[in-house]
Amino acid sequence: MATDALQQQVAATPPPGAAAPRVRPDAPPWLGGLVGVLVVLVLWTLVSVTLYRTSGIVPTPWGVVEQFADTGFQQYWRNASVTTWSAAQGYLWGNLAALALSCVVLLLPAFEGVATQVAVISYCIPLTAIGPIVLIVSEPGARTTSIFLAALSVVFTTVVGCLLGLRAADRTALDVVSAYGGSRWTQLVKVRLVAGLPNVFAALKLAAPAAFLGAVLGEYFGGVDSGLGIIITAAQTNLQYAQLWALALLSGAIAGVGYLLVGLLARLVAPWSATGESGAR
Repeated sequence: MATDALQQQVAATPPPGAAAPRVRPDAPPWLGGLVGVLVVLVLWTLVSVTLYRTSGIVPTPWGVVEQFADTGFQQYWRNASVTTWSAAQGYLWGNLAALALSCVVLLLPAFEGVATQVAVISYCIPLTAIGPIVLIVSEPGARTTSIFLAALSVVFTTVVGCLLGLRAADRTALDVVSAYGGSRWTQLVKVRLVAGLPNVFAALKLAAPAAFLGAVLGEYFGGVDSGLGIIITAAQTNLQYAQLWALALLSGAIAGVGYLLVGLLARLVAPWSATGESGAR
């Protein structure tokens, strides 16, 4: 068997002076995304011009672009900026609450059950059920419902990600801090936060689209006169299919930008996490 392996190795070795085998370069990372977008556009166009040609429920991509142009950038910008600001406020408060719960669990392990139950309840409560209650108790015209639902949408994801990250700290490093008289707070600040940043930012990235979805849903319950949720409801009532698709694409784009921005922040604050991911690939 050793002789056969040696013969195969010799056969695979190119002779002296022969050209080295050409190594196929890897495709650029953006190529897969571009191909995916083109495939989606082609399928979208085929479905629009065949199955829904008469009804117009699924407009063509160029029909959606024309709708953007006809409605005007100012209207989309005015409503999108209001919704995005509500989502940003909910994102901030919801993640602060989630981080506080995670820190309480690590500093006071006896409260782990309570903190976990709070996170699970925030995830299990239907937003469509809690939204009208928040609308009733909030001031008329306030955007409390949108902000509250955005905050509620991120608590569970961030709590789970933070606990996984903060508990991933090296046990030896924690023992060293404890041996030198450090408290649980010292372990949290000196060891756990640094070790947990990659998982924390992964949770924060997922929380960005969730917060935007909660903000849009909060506008569905009314009480405000602007926002993407309001014009989505109006377009649905008036059967403006092209505008509905345009608003859906705009909402998805804004949520995606939020995800990417948090990812860029993660690369700046915790560059070792990105390096580790690259090395894993």
